[in-house]
Amino acid sequence: MLPQRLKKTITDNPKKLANLIDLANLPSPVREFVGQSQISRLGCFFRVWSYIKENNLQVLLGSKQQESCQL
Repeated sequence: MLPQRLKKTITDNPKKLANLIDLANLPSPVREFVGQSQISRLGCFFRVWSYIKENNLQVLLGSKQQESCQL
């Protein structure tokens, strides 16, 4: 069940939701990382975030969280 605020956002802005779930062509570096040539923006975000969590790349600074990129 979705919270009331989220339901209102979805009904008021269907194009914003569509942008998150529509498939997008990925550039080469992202394609190699994700392993697919097309993925939704939301799916790509989840893949990147799970990679950060699995590899302990998240750095806590005080009360704020920041991601560290060591490429």
